[in-house]
Amino acid sequence: MCGINGIISSESLDLNNIYKMNSAIKHRGPDDEGALKYKNVLLGHVRLSIIDLSKNGKQPMSNDGNLWIVFNGEIYNFLELKDELINLNYRFYSNSDTEVILNAYKEWGVKCFDKFNGMWAIALLDKKKDTIIISRDRYGVKPCYISQQNKKIIFSSEIKGILSSGENYEYDLNKISISSRDKEKFLTTEYKNINIIAPGHYYQININDLSIEKKRWWYSFDNISSTNINYSKLKKEFKEKLVQATNIRTIADTKISTSLSGGIDSAVIFSILNSFKNTSNIELNPFIVKYKGNNTYEEALDLAKNKGRKPIIIEAKEDQTYENLSNILSTLEIINPYSKQIDLYKAQKDHGFKVSIDGHGADESLGGYLNNIVDFATYFQNNLAGSYENIISMYGHNILKDTIKKNGFAENLKKFIVSYDNFIIPAKSDNIYLSNASGLEPPKELLDDIKELQNYSFEFGSLYLHAAYGHLQWLLTKWDKASMSSSVEIRSPFMDWKFFQFCLCIPSEYKIKNGQSKSILRESFKNDLTDKINSSKLKQGLGKQEIYFDEKFNNFFKTIINENDFKSSNYFDSKKIIDDVNSGNNLNSVWGIVSRYLLNKGYQNIVQSLNVKNNSEESYNLLN
Repeated sequence: MCGINGIISSESLDLNNIYKMNSAIKHRGPDDEGALKYKNVLLGHVRLSIIDLSKNGKQPMSNDGNLWIVFNGEIYNFLELKDELINLNYRFYSNSDTEVILNAYKEWGVKCFDKFNGMWAIALLDKKKDTIIISRDRYGVKPCYISQQNKKIIFSSEIKGILSSGENYEYDLNKISISSRDKEKFLTTEYKNINIIAPGHYYQININDLSIEKKRWWYSFDNISSTNINYSKLKKEFKEKLVQATNIRTIADTKISTSLSGGIDSAVIFSILNSFKNTSNIELNPFIVKYKGNNTYEEALDLAKNKGRKPIIIEAKEDQTYENLSNILSTLEIINPYSKQIDLYKAQKDHGFKVSIDGHGADESLGGYLNNIVDFATYFQNNLAGSYENIISMYGHNILKDTIKKNGFAENLKKFIVSYDNFIIPAKSDNIYLSNASGLEPPKELLDDIKELQNYSFEFGSLYLHAAYGHLQWLLTKWDKASMSSSVEIRSPFMDWKFFQFCLCIPSEYKIKNGQSKSILRESFKNDLTDKINSSKLKQGLGKQEIYFDEKFNNFFKTIINENDFKSSNYFDSKKIIDDVNSGNNLNSVWGIVSRYLLNKGYQNIVQSLNVKNNSEESYNLLN
């Protein structure tokens, strides 16, 4: 797990800029750093050593002098691929998964991505072809951003990396008013000319003319899983696949930790880890975050005790100082302060861990969110209403009335018109201080997928779109930045692509049963869990830090909105905001503005704090 950076310019290169970019995301890779200069290209890398801790894993990496790589992520099946490549007469000089990517690309080209089971953002420089390939994994587990302006292409693992590149960036008023989830869906950010590399795609860059060709390598519809209609056999296969997905994520040359929320997802992963015979590299005493409003804290403690483990308790911080909030927001790169995630992984780092196997992604494939449940209900009601219409057409209204009465069915059901319009229209902010202009066009692949979904059920379509466009990517990116801020890599078995695709295709009647969501998950592992967790219907996660508009926080507001930088902003009316705060009006909307200001302030603090080396090649351990 690492951080990657790159600059391709048609003008002269400033070596300081790649150094600054590396420094801005150094938290992603505190163990080592490297840079490569070739013609009009600079590649940067910061390394978190997890597989092959030796210098042989250093990046940028090449084993032939022509093909170079910077890589952020893990390829969990790299040993299997390495054996295949050795049989094809490839030689290896390290024990890293990074070198496996290099040789896999030489052998199979971009088809190698189909072979990878993992998470990644990869940049491959081919000196012979003068091209750079930037690839992201299937679901966007690992983030990557790209900018193209002023005759430069710049990419980085985080927005703050691009902002540290020496270029100037401004907010885009056409994008600032839409939600963070919709920004992920529309593959963009709040900034002009900073966008998101699309998951399941690769971008081919010609370094001579700076042209970019965007190509899709991952098609979920080509990887639809078949499911057994025998529920008992389906549960068995479900459990086997999740255990396997967890097992392959235990490969590491460092110790692995885990955490417990008391919810079903983390409980299942924790139980699986406890079932393994060889756990020498896994710390099975789980990290548990204790905070006000945690409804499943006792369930987490109970499960840890049941497995004979002594939990490591983290007392979540609830302070709301200006400096802390600004740091939290710029760490997560969103305007919502999810501080508990940061606390969790900081504690893991303080205990000496670099890897955590966690339970993210189950809701997105098994329909654990309200919008999925509502769409499932719509699907079922439409089917029942359609059956009523069929009875009327064949047997008449009187038979329908008798059937409803005899079976206790609901009366007067109507069909709902279902559509995917909400996926192609960005949700606009209700913040009164922001322009509601959007001006965004949905990505072509989203429109293509919606067209293809006309061949699938609405329940599947709803789940697929929430998993492929926006919400899941927002969630994964938020957790990634929270963990990597403390140099901890998250591994999520629920995000294993084979398991995830399998779950998408499980019938919804097996996902919601007996008043519980993710029913097949609960029933498959009920013998491994405690009675408290099996009987709980609570949904618990590490929510964002609550904002209370008390006197202390109102004073905090007033301090910020009277700063000169706040007053001089060009994307909101600061005079109106000051008047409203003094009157105690519209404080939620004001917080939306203040949080954006604090986010940007955090970015500025990072950029201004970066050390600058002498502008000479000798100042850098540059590879050529």
